[in-house]
Amino acid sequence: MTRKLNKADLELINRDPVLGAVVKEYGPLEAVVAGEYFYSLAESIVSQQLSVKASDTIFERLQAATALDPVRVLSLIDEQCKQIGLSGQKQRYLRDLARHFVDNPAVFAHLDTLDDEAVIAELTGVVGIGRWTAQMFLIFTLARPDVFAPDDLGLQNAIMRLYDLPEKPTPKQAAAFAERWTPYRSTACRYLWKSLDNTPL
Repeated sequence: MTRKLNKADLELINRDPVLGAVVKEYGPLEAVVAGEYFYSLAESIVSQQLSVKASDTIFERLQAATALDPVRVLSLIDEQCKQIGLSGQKQRYLRDLARHFVDNPAVFAHLDTLDDEAVIAELTGVVGIGRWTAQMFLIFTLARPDVFAPDDLGLQNAIMRLYDLPEKPTPKQAAAFAERWTPYRSTACRYLWKSLDNTPL
């Protein structure tokens, strides 16, 4: 193999032949990291319960309308939000997130100093941010190496398909299944999503 696989890739190949086959086919995956906190959290909120294509379209409209400036997001009126494609619920979520950043631009600047569960606890204090969104933030913004999102439907579907399970695992079952990939569960997530030719955001 001429491609340069990293330590996590090689460990997954050695430990798990099934996921290892996905790593061999697609690896190494570029670990794209979004460093801007407001951008990352807003994108995750927009993507909740939407297809990748639909969320990308709406997020592009939000960017065009506001340049992802929290002040401008907060100033959007309901009609503008409807034109962008934001549901009433997501309008409320984005406004609460923007208000946090307007009130204190450094509100989350310390998150990279906290452990994973402490990050989740802080972020879920924002309306509309649950564990899934916080876990996406850990993987894609803070680049934490050992995060798994058991409620993610894509991950559940990928596990069912790759391992020939009769039905999708429950979140509890998926979390238990993922223990085999510790401490490289974030990398495992990327390959599971890739096996579906899809992304979570």
